[in-house]
Amino acid sequence: MIEKFKQPSGVKDSLPTECIAKKKTEEILLAKFASYGCRQIDTPVLEYGEMYAGAGRYELRRLFKLTDTDGNLLVLRPDMTMPISRIVATKFEPGSYKLCYLGKTFRLAPRSGLREFTQAGVEYMGCPGTAFDAEAVALAIEALRACGLDGFIIDIGHVGFFGGILDLLGLDPKKRDELAALVERKDVIGESLFAAREGLDPEIMKLLSRLPMLFGDGKVLDEAERLCMNDAMRRSVSELKALDAALVAAGYGDRISYDLSLVGEMSYYSGLVFKGLCEGAGSPVLSGGRYDRLCDAFGRRVPSVGFAVGVDVLTEALGSASSDDIRVYAAVGCDGDARSVGAALALAAKLSSEGRTVELLGECEEESVASAAAERRIYYRRGEEIRL
Repeated sequence: MIEKFKQPSGVKDSLPTECIAKKKTEEILLAKFASYGCRQIDTPVLEYGEMYAGAGRYELRRLFKLTDTDGNLLVLRPDMTMPISRIVATKFEPGSYKLCYLGKTFRLAPRSGLREFTQAGVEYMGCPGTAFDAEAVALAIEALRACGLDGFIIDIGHVGFFGGILDLLGLDPKKRDELAALVERKDVIGESLFAAREGLDPEIMKLLSRLPMLFGDGKVLDEAERLCMNDAMRRSVSELKALDAALVAAGYGDRISYDLSLVGEMSYYSGLVFKGLCEGAGSPVLSGGRYDRLCDAFGRRVPSVGFAVGVDVLTEALGSASSDDIRVYAAVGCDGDARSVGAALALAAKLSSEGRTVELLGECEEESVASAAAERRIYYRRGEEIRL
């Protein structure tokens, strides 16, 4: 008897009804991405650890690692954006590409404790400017709508606003990231302790403490503009205002909000950052932003914007709206006679080729077929068909 039957932490089984709901969500997302001109791409689950460690986005201790036969360090991919960036920078000709994907990723998510995820997303590679930023946010909204999600909002920020404040503070990269994590978590006490420890300018820290209050509709951008203290901050607000004007003009005003404390990962994103939030989900259903410098590690500047949908989180948030079970067209049983078994198998093959779902009940009594949940109920006795 196998005694260690428990699962490793951070992973879960998906039962048949959950798989049906998840597959439905995946199909809707990929169809929506394709309708916006995105072509699907896939990448290996295994990548060299050096690629992720070099980009600085992930600490290797948080990744699943293994050693290759030649001694090199491999990791299970923690995201899809890095390998897609590798492909575009090293295998594609210079230009613009709209790509989409669906796949498993592996890493520790501190908030949820999960370590295995299914993600579906888009990457607009070689696509600079507000128009592509607006299109990425619009596609995120349309994708969630297509899945049937209600009551969601796309929360938008810009790393340049916070980055401008960091420029005023003169912090080194490690301390910038530490402070960024505190702001992202809205940890006001942690920020105060950090400021005291580093001896930061009280006036600038007062401005930093205003960030959590800078959230709401497009009007909050006017307030943010009045607080700007350098060109980096002014440029970020200007970009958000242009984005807001485009999204409102497209009719998405009721689905967007702004949060200047949404700073994302400073070493990864270079401008716009956004998250999809909704009731019933313990974490964002999607996240994304602009990352113009990510491909630099592969020797090419490729301005890009994209987002990833957490398929598992989204499917759970959809609940019963996405959990329709398989609709059986015909339930077929037989008495066990060879001719009956053969006839049942032939009928199943015929219905399957027509795109209909058939449930074979095998050797059984007529009552079992009569009580089956199906549009048609058929029983074979001594090879003869009986419709119930």
